[in-house]
Amino acid sequence: MKKSLNYRQKIVVVIMDLMLLAELTGCIYIGQKYQEDLTGFFLRSFIPLALITVVASRILIRKMDRREVMEAESVAVNS
Repeated sequence: MKKSLNYRQKIVVVIMDLMLLAELTGCIYIGQKYQEDLTGFFLRSFIPLALITVVASRILIRKMDRREVMEAESVAVNS
């Protein structure tokens, strides 16, 4: 059974997508100055940035899921 994302998790996904697009655009734009080594520059700059963005987003999404479960458990215990 797949669980859908809550509102905060969806916001993180949208922000992650926008950040990845900005990183891609920035790396291509800056890379045009290095025409002879564009591929190398792109791989050295975009891959680490994208990796950090995706890993940080996954951590945030999981943390927000746990927070929701903990809040639901605390409400159930207090009732």
